[in-house]
Amino acid sequence: MEKIGRVRTIASIVPKEYEVIDLEGRMFAGVDAFSFPHNQHDLRCMECLLIPEEWEWTERIVVKDPDYQKLKEPSPTKYHAIHGDAAREKVEEICSRHETGCLTLFDERWPYAIPINHAYENGKLYMHCGKKGKKLGLIRQNPHACYMLYGTSEDVPKGVRSCHLPYESIVFYGTVRICDDPDEKERAIKAITDHYGTPYQHGFADMIEVLVLDIDHCTARTGRFKPAAQRDLYYFAPHAGSGN
Repeated sequence: MEKIGRVRTIASIVPKEYEVIDLEGRMFAGVDAFSFPHNQHDLRCMECLLIPEEWEWTERIVVKDPDYQKLKEPSPTKYHAIHGDAAREKVEEICSRHETGCLTLFDERWPYAIPINHAYENGKLYMHCGKKGKKLGLIRQNPHACYMLYGTSEDVPKGVRSCHLPYESIVFYGTVRICDDPDEKERAIKAITDHYGTPYQHGFADMIEVLVLDIDHCTARTGRFKPAAQRDLYYFAPHAGSGN
């Protein structure tokens, strides 16, 4: 950790002051950043800011400025859409790095969301659960579902807490079913155990239910949030053009 200096806001209604530090080549600002890694307040990644006029330096220990990565011209749209094989590969890459997500089902007045693990394979998400439970009843009533996974795409220095970290996420839309095909169920369990690096156990299929989310389409996003910058959005529909 390297102490860079102090800044204060000049555009906010209530002026605030922050300490600025450098962590592994990235600059962060926080109320008590100099006490890192024992800071009590969140750190804000200054490289994500595109409006340096919002603040000014009040003290400079080291003469150093963030890389704002400004665009030469304003982006005409919020996202740059990417389709085809590039989108499929990005979705598969992100899925391989994350172990859990949130499955959302219809439950009359309120949505019903539950954390669950997954494995992706050939346009499907496989999940497993117990033989009884609320989600099984909801799936039988209405199979339409949404599944979301997210996390950081890079290692984060210990003690850093910020909403401006490099995140990645996928939102899947489709229909979920309770698998009743013994062969598919075994394949799903094999895919799940391979994803988690756990031993495959024959006979385990009789003890659990396997849920299959047949993906209609999904969208993936990566990178740090930049208010004025265009971000890549990956759109993947596994069965597009197949007649399904």
